[in-house]
Amino acid sequence: MSEAKLETIVAGSKRDRGILLAGLITYGIGQTLLYIIFAPLGKQIGMPEWQIGTIISISNLAILFAAPLWGRKSDSMGRRAVFVIGMLGYAAGYLGLALGIQAGVAGVLIGLPLFLSLFAARLLYGCLAGAAQPAAQAYIADTTDESSRAQGMALIAASGGLGTIIGPVFARALAEIGPLFPMYAAAALGLLAAVWAQFNLVEPARHVTDEKPAGMVKVFAKIFPYLLGWFVVFFVFTEIQTIATFMVADKLDVAETRDQIRVVGNAFFFMAIVTVIMQVIVMQKWKLQPRVLLRTAFIVFGLILLPMTAMTSTTDMYLIFAAMGFAVSLAMPSLSSAASLSVGRREQGVAAGLLAAAPTCGMVFGPMIGGVLYGAGPEYPIWLGAGMVILTGVYFWFVRIPEAAAADASSS
Repeated sequence: MSEAKLETIVAGSKRDRGILLAGLITYGIGQTLLYIIFAPLGKQIGMPEWQIGTIISISNLAILFAAPLWGRKSDSMGRRAVFVIGMLGYAAGYLGLALGIQAGVAGVLIGLPLFLSLFAARLLYGCLAGAAQPAAQAYIADTTDESSRAQGMALIAASGGLGTIIGPVFARALAEIGPLFPMYAAAALGLLAAVWAQFNLVEPARHVTDEKPAGMVKVFAKIFPYLLGWFVVFFVFTEIQTIATFMVADKLDVAETRDQIRVVGNAFFFMAIVTVIMQVIVMQKWKLQPRVLLRTAFIVFGLILLPMTAMTSTTDMYLIFAAMGFAVSLAMPSLSSAASLSVGRREQGVAAGLLAAAPTCGMVFGPMIGGVLYGAGPEYPIWLGAGMVILTGVYFWFVRIPEAAAADASSS
């Protein structure tokens, strides 16, 4: 579709949202493939654990720094252009990773050259793929009014859950063709998502003028409470995910590695199902203000975590993880919605970039600290996580969270 024709159509239609969600679901699938496909293949070709961990982590560190820059860039380049760059970066990064592993399996690359090749592929992925999330979030902010902002953000948040659900099925089915085939397929999906967006995603109206671009420090100060909330959610979320396998072995006496993987996988699946149902169905009809949700969801999250110290069966674990999905599904879109309502139209791109970086920061520190604390005592990471989210919920009672009806007046 031509640029001129796209400009005559109002942005934000169901098709536009479908394009964004398809790209972000593809992104979510790629995140799960990394653990399902890359980790075991990395060990198969003789890579030590520290190299595998470093290759996985480097993309998160790159996203942490790249996402805010891409969010700001989307204000000048346009949301569609930056989203397309993100999906092309996703495709290129996954293709490079698959080709590097293929070379390792064939013995063409070994040792340090193999590590550096895979490291470069993941660094490229993080620097470019990190553009997709902030561009999509800023697009939703541009194309929703204050009363429907939370519903739009819930769809963005749901994409990760859908990718988590689809990813393992996608990997198992395509791995029957070849162990690396899911990675090549993921790269192809990323390319298709980029092409679809380039020719069919309607660019929303620009909000840039000759004025000085929105300052990152100024926007950071405006949305700091919500950045803190995102950091805490993903710090605790990944901390609990990290110790889940340990707890299955130590508290539930599940000895076999295969059974441990099955139990933890089931727990994550139940959590993802609840999250997706809440964000795709319930949050689209349940139009509570972010103020109400943020002041309750974090406290509920903490209260849900506390029974983990006393769980005695897999049923207990499944129920706790499903309840975690419920709490997180209330918190995540509310954080993005409240942040979006706290800034002006010209600041949406910068805000979206910072909001994409904050959870990545939590993902960097949560697993590391959770693992260290678990070694000192299995209950310590749970107490830390519960305390962090409850205190964050209490903190939101003292934060002036914007009401949807007054958002435009306050942020203009």
